[in-house]
Amino acid sequence: MLTLLLIIAAPAQENGNNLLQSLASCRAIADNNERLACYDRVSKAVEEARQRKDIVVLDREQVQKTKRSLFGFSLPSIKLFGDGKDDDSLKQLVGTMRASAAQPGGLIRFTLDDGGVWETTEQSMNRLREGDVVTIKPGSLGSYIATAPGRRAVRVRRLR
Repeated sequence: MLTLLLIIAAPAQENGNNLLQSLASCRAIADNNERLACYDRVSKAVEEARQRKDIVVLDREQVQKTKRSLFGFSLPSIKLFGDGKDDDSLKQLVGTMRASAAQPGGLIRFTLDDGGVWETTEQSMNRLREGDVVTIKPGSLGSYIATAPGRRAVRVRRLR
């Protein structure tokens, strides 16, 4: 099943919601020629809005990839990627460790295979090795907890 999300940033005179409503209203036209003309007119306006980047179309896979890349960042509470009713929320991030470096104070900074850079916020686990599978889950009060096989859990924060 194909799921699409439209992100609309159109000017008021050509609001993306109005374009979609116009497209939907074409179905109610009884005359075939008028209905086809309506679809042609509105679909052209939708395509022009897409080319101007007034609307953006994302499929479910792109939405999930974007949510994964934003996991761990504090973002405003907006429904940028839909209302979440039909979407599985990202409850944890699992990635393969690509690099790690010791930081002052016994902290560790590490990079996962998705490019995300994380840092421990407390003296922590033994140094991670390249190829270790790291699982990061939300903790209490906006914190995040990282675990790796054979290592104790530690609080982390997302840097980039």
